[in-house]
Amino acid sequence: MTVLAPSIGFGASTIEAISDANDEPAWLRDRRRTWFERAEATPWPSGQEEEWRRTSLDRLPRDVELLLDPPRVRCELDAELAGAGVVFSDLRAAVREHPDLVRRALEEGDTPAVPAPEVGPAGAAPLQPVGSGEWGPGVTEFDSHDKFWALAQAAWTGGTFLYVPADVAVDAALLARSTVERGNVAYFPLTLVLAERGARVTLLDEHRSPDGQPVWFGGIVDIRSGREAWVRYANLQRLGDATWNIGAQRVQVGPGADVTTLNAEVGSSVTKVGLDVRMTGDGGTSRLLGLLAAGEDQHIDINAFQDLSASHVTSDLLYLSALYDRARAAFYGVTKVRSHAKQTSSYQECRNLLLSSEAGAEPIPVLEIETNDILRCGHGATAGAIDPVQLFYAQTRGLPPDEAERMIVRGFFEQVVAQIESEPIKAEVLQALAARIGSADVAEDAA
Repeated sequence: MTVLAPSIGFGASTIEAISDANDEPAWLRDRRRTWFERAEATPWPSGQEEEWRRTSLDRLPRDVELLLDPPRVRCELDAELAGAGVVFSDLRAAVREHPDLVRRALEEGDTPAVPAPEVGPAGAAPLQPVGSGEWGPGVTEFDSHDKFWALAQAAWTGGTFLYVPADVAVDAALLARSTVERGNVAYFPLTLVLAERGARVTLLDEHRSPDGQPVWFGGIVDIRSGREAWVRYANLQRLGDATWNIGAQRVQVGPGADVTTLNAEVGSSVTKVGLDVRMTGDGGTSRLLGLLAAGEDQHIDINAFQDLSASHVTSDLLYLSALYDRARAAFYGVTKVRSHAKQTSSYQECRNLLLSSEAGAEPIPVLEIETNDILRCGHGATAGAIDPVQLFYAQTRGLPPDEAERMIVRGFFEQVVAQIESEPIKAEVLQALAARIGSADVAEDAA
């Protein structure tokens, strides 16, 4: 079942139709209405914002049908983990089967954040779901990505729900796969990951859509890690060549928590993603990793905001792109160190390998430091072709020019690939990248 989406967005009747199609409870209907009102009140990006100067929305396929009944997200969880209280399922199923947990997670995640020194014990709004997790204050401000965050919160029709109770370790990587099976649709999935105090979990979130057919994919991701939780999240984007991927990701890192996110961008015509990482607890660690492999006329634009509002935290970013044909990649990243944050460490690094004279990259790192009590805060950004000496050396090993180039690109990506701790996820990512940069097997045989 689908509903026509007007070119300016979705009407209130569309939001009601989503709830009717899924027989949703009153609290979720009310929440959708509230978010839709916020979406209506939030203007579209004008193109004058720094984050939007490099991506125009003129050709965004808004005149498409909103997909009300996408295929269920494929999630598998063994009985032992389910018995320990782990919930891993399609989000629509979780609303029916775990309504109290989903409701509390969604509603408490809507609580606006206030910088730590300005929140007293009476005014604090910590997110504490079932159990003893410590999420820190909720975060909903996405600046120029607010429109898309609000639309997805109001109009999501599918997604993934992952909840790990306190001190529960999920040793094997969990895989969630989502496929849009036809074009001329809009789809706004919501992935919600909650890891309570001391929990450990790894998740691969994979998305696909058909080639040659316009799709507006507006997926958003909300990750919250409790005290000393350990979370690894990978988003593998293999969308079709006519898809517009306009989304946002929010990560909250609790006290002593360790969170790594990986975005592997392979598909789509246009990708525009906002990454928002909030270091809300002392001693937390975050890593933002990215692998971008683009060709033909693909356009990828990443915005990142690392907000260090706690002390003794580390937040590093490493994004690598290999650009072929006429592909273009833009990166605008801001690291903000709050005045009350002490002894913090952060770094942004964005490297772009241009494999065609027509490919282009525009990396722009920004630092906003409000204190002098820091351990490290820096950035590095490059864009350039393969070093001819490297190419010559590879060919002296008996490799033809094309394969020598592919071997160098694979080596370039290894800086991120080596940090993927899950072998199944590493294999999935390398297999997806192989469509653009080739497989390692040929090079190994030649060597």
